[in-house]
Amino acid sequence: MSKDYKKFIEDHGKYFCVLPFTEICNTAQGQGKLCCYSDNVDNVNFNYVSDFVDTWKNNKQINEIRQRMIDGKPVKQCRRCYQYENAGAYSMSKRINNSINIEKQFPGSIQQMKDSKKLTLRSLDIKFGNKCNLACVMCDGGSSSLHVKEKKNNPVPKELHNWIAPDGKDNTFDKENLEELLKQAPNLVKLKFTGGEPTLLDGFKEFIERLSETEYAKNIEVMIVTNGTTDVTKWIDTFSKFRLFEVNWSTDGLDSTFEYIRWPGKWDKTTKIQRKFNQTIKEKGYTNIVSILTSAIQLLNLDQFPKLLEYCEDANFDWFAPVLVMWPEPLQLSIAPKHIKEQVIKECLPYTQKGKRFSEVESFIKIIETSKDSHLTWQDTKKFLNYYDSVRNLYAKDTCPIYNEIENTIQGVSPLYV
Repeated sequence: MSKDYKKFIEDHGKYFCVLPFTEICNTAQGQGKLCCYSDNVDNVNFNYVSDFVDTWKNNKQINEIRQRMIDGKPVKQCRRCYQYENAGAYSMSKRINNSINIEKQFPGSIQQMKDSKKLTLRSLDIKFGNKCNLACVMCDGGSSSLHVKEKKNNPVPKELHNWIAPDGKDNTFDKENLEELLKQAPNLVKLKFTGGEPTLLDGFKEFIERLSETEYAKNIEVMIVTNGTTDVTKWIDTFSKFRLFEVNWSTDGLDSTFEYIRWPGKWDKTTKIQRKFNQTIKEKGYTNIVSILTSAIQLLNLDQFPKLLEYCEDANFDWFAPVLVMWPEPLQLSIAPKHIKEQVIKECLPYTQKGKRFSEVESFIKIIETSKDSHLTWQDTKKFLNYYDSVRNLYAKDTCPIYNEIENTIQGVSPLYV
């Protein structure tokens, strides 16, 4: 057990988290969340209007969640962090990392939250809309306008609705409402932006430009998660004005696997943009800009986990950050045959000795080892993939090598399948 985790549990219990007391988080559809890892909070909607702070402070459901945490009770929306912690992957728990960091920056603040439910806005995790030029296989219309278009033209069969959201709506933040967010700058220490694709969202572009010109930028850490289709090198000087600026490149496989999962992205273009950015920040000497390879690991790219580590090193990223895909269920790691998991772990183990860049690898190995329970089967996965194969005329069996490995296992070619 991690020393920091053990101490935090001793001091604050198994279920407390600072984020509902310090962060506003919304989906690209405007729904309320506790953080980017949490499930949506029922009946909480920020509506993309100037009521972010008021809703965050006074919403009944969010206040009930805060009380549950103070009382030491579990919160249903927090299952991802609980899963990481139960697997022993403490460093991947947003609940633990953020709580420990806030207490280090503002000593005594957690006790104030518990004693008086004190709310102090320290971070924003804002999605400025769902405009996106990719329709990733694990995403949906809530976060991708291209998914909305695709589902409109190719209705999802009813039997797949539990796995593929049949609809969504295009949603864009009204830039006139930026003023409310900019007023929060004096207290902010951290910002996170996803989307949609943040680099395509006017709200993000204006907000980050205007904030960079304030005296508060030097106090704020910023994280963006981008799909890599936009050359963000042109913004490097703007990024450099913040205390720290992390660019997270969502890259879930190489070559054809990348192009299937992140359709209709093109690998050659993406890797060219990433390598250019990494080279430029080194040439300019900006030590406060960090380039991170972020891989959402799931069934279709599990076999590529070691290759992604190799690519991280070759392309000179500063950090590798794996994330577990929990939805949609047919892509969960638990469906993978045991021998594939064992082989992936074997190939990844050497990277646990390669220092800070790969410090999350050991934790994710624990996630792979504990991914045992699923009520779904490979046949369910194939039903799920058949929809995308048919409407895109791009086939998982031709683009994702693990597909055929699993097929061969089930058909008895490999005796190690369990």
